[in-house]
Amino acid sequence: MDRVYFDGNETEENDHYGLWLSKSMRDLAKIAGGPREGMLVTIYMVGEIEMEATLEWNAKLRAWTAKPILGSIRENTETWEDAEHR
Repeated sequence: MDRVYFDGNETEENDHYGLWLSKSMRDLAKIAGGPREGMLVTIYMVGEIEMEATLEWNAKLRAWTAKPILGSIRENTETWEDAEHR
């Protein structure tokens, strides 16, 4: 499953997380065939949490957002020192 960085502070009024940060956009660009509406991904915050979510395009903001799947939250034990986060 593809993984996309998110920041819990970047929320929309509908409880979706905004994926417009540069690290989020880099992760979205790595998705083979590109991100798609309704696509299931894992969103993660390094060293904090991760969960499954579905991607939704927000036309007003011209950005991808992630709708979290309730009950899928788990701990993320990665660090910023890990090669994939440099």
